[in-house]
Amino acid sequence: MYDPFSFLGKSSTVLSTHEETKQNIQLIIKIRYFVSPSIFLFMFVAGLFGFSQQSLFSENQLIVNGINLVAVLLLNLGYTILLKRLRDLRPLVLLQLLIDVVHFTLTVYKTGGITSPFAFLFFFVIFSAAIMVSGRMTYVIAGISAVLFTLIVLFEWLNILPHQDYFSPFSGLQKNYSYIVLNWVFTVFSFFAFAALASYLISLTKSQQRELKAANKVLKKKNSTMLLLYKTSKALSSFTTVREIVEYILSELLEHLNLDRALLYLNIDQSHLHLFSVKERGKDNSAERPSESSIDMPLDPEAGLAARAAVEGKAYNITHPEHSSLINKELAHQIGLNPFALAPLQLRNRNIGVIGIDRSSENGSINTEEFQVLQMFANQAAISIEGLKQIDPDFYTNS
Repeated sequence: MYDPFSFLGKSSTVLSTHEETKQNIQLIIKIRYFVSPSIFLFMFVAGLFGFSQQSLFSENQLIVNGINLVAVLLLNLGYTILLKRLRDLRPLVLLQLLIDVVHFTLTVYKTGGITSPFAFLFFFVIFSAAIMVSGRMTYVIAGISAVLFTLIVLFEWLNILPHQDYFSPFSGLQKNYSYIVLNWVFTVFSFFAFAALASYLISLTKSQQRELKAANKVLKKKNSTMLLLYKTSKALSSFTTVREIVEYILSELLEHLNLDRALLYLNIDQSHLHLFSVKERGKDNSAERPSESSIDMPLDPEAGLAARAAVEGKAYNITHPEHSSLINKELAHQIGLNPFALAPLQLRNRNIGVIGIDRSSENGSINTEEFQVLQMFANQAAISIEGLKQIDPDFYTNS
């Protein structure tokens, strides 16, 4: 689908998530609640101490400054309301940026134009563009600010706009050609210099945040795995049958690794592997057992990869089974051909069985970390099963 805002460039900041965008808009709203009253207070103090050409309590000054402040605060309130109702926040972001740049342009003009000390307010809009949209938009706002500031200077110079001589110390400077050129060059250059700095710093900050989130995600996953292994070890010590152990381990693997299927073969008398249990996602198979026609395979490496894993004591992770020379095609037709992994249940160089897991290609193959988790579960299962199968009266019947 065409994105009407694609001309703004790929966001290097926060438009990637709705919640982050809301948080940054709220930050700008809070800053605006501070900036606008501060400007009003600054102008009030200037009039109080005689730095203003206008009388402190002149009707024009009070009305204009008061209306300006109230309008900004009402807009802020409107932004807050829209923030809660809009799903697509990009139009609201652009509206805020455009209104702010126009508002600050009028403020600069009303307080002296080229002699106004408030040209720095454009930095606020440039910074807002950096944290709410993208690096490209930061330069767009810097360009718009430069154009509007230039128009004020040019129109005053050409007498198209009357000069607003606001601050007494700067009176007459608007007629000094050298001052006009120097101030204009410095101001316009500072817009783009600040845009470059803001864009770089925000991009760097967001990059570090993404790396931190990724690291936290890995740590949480590892912590979850460690807690799972602890819980599994504790739970396995309470079971009294092999069936309970197998069902629990397969269920935990299925849930923790988000698998489509988990199964377990048991080594029967060191002669063949028997498919003891299969669990599939989305099925009520807590007590499911393979039927009489279930898979049995001799402990021969040529019989299948599960048999090879048992004989060699080696784990396998097959990410592209359709291209693997290790796959038994006949067996694959029986149990499926998804990306899968196998881990032998080894105890003191003796094979107890094999655990297998798989996931559909659409959901991705088994990654390295998941493969390691499988092998850890296989070690847990080997110890627990070997300890119970001699005293479980149903084990040999079930097998």
